[in-house]
Amino acid sequence: MHNELDVKYCLSVFNKVLSDGEVLEGKRHWQGLSAWADFDGYTCYLQFNQVVVTLLFHGKYDVSKPNEEAWQQFLKKIKSLADRL
Repeated sequence: MHNELDVKYCLSVFNKVLSDGEVLEGKRHWQGLSAWADFDGYTCYLQFNQVVVTLLFHGKYDVSKPNEEAWQQFLKKIKSLADRL
């Protein structure tokens, strides 16, 4: 699972959501994605539907997903947006 995720793509999309997204309930929202960070900015979160990717310090990450189909949709969404940035 984790080999499928390109952290650089996620960080690029995360930054785009932060810069262009609208604030709603403490999170930025853009193109169906939500992005937010913890108080110190070292842990960032990127969500699409029910999938949440936690981007940690030193390029590590954790994935919370309800099923494989949701995960594949997340990967497709991130790749399609990152390719356009």
